[in-house]
Amino acid sequence: MTANGQAIVAALRTKSPQRPGELAKMLKLARPALTYNIKPLLKSGAVIATGATMNRQFSLPPRSRAAKEAP
Repeated sequence: MTANGQAIVAALRTKSPQRPGELAKMLKLARPALTYNIKPLLKSGAVIATGATMNRQFSLPPRSRAAKEAP
């Protein structure tokens, strides 16, 4: 995971869900840079997107029960 990818996940841990504009502003990234860096996270399932176009929001996927029970 890239440094920007790690920053995106960390930002979503603090506040989730977030709109793309809010997330880009929080990370001090341009919107195209955010889009470029979030695509691999979406593809891997590390981040999920809901809504379409104007209602798009990014968040972390819910933790499974097995992940919560692991030490």
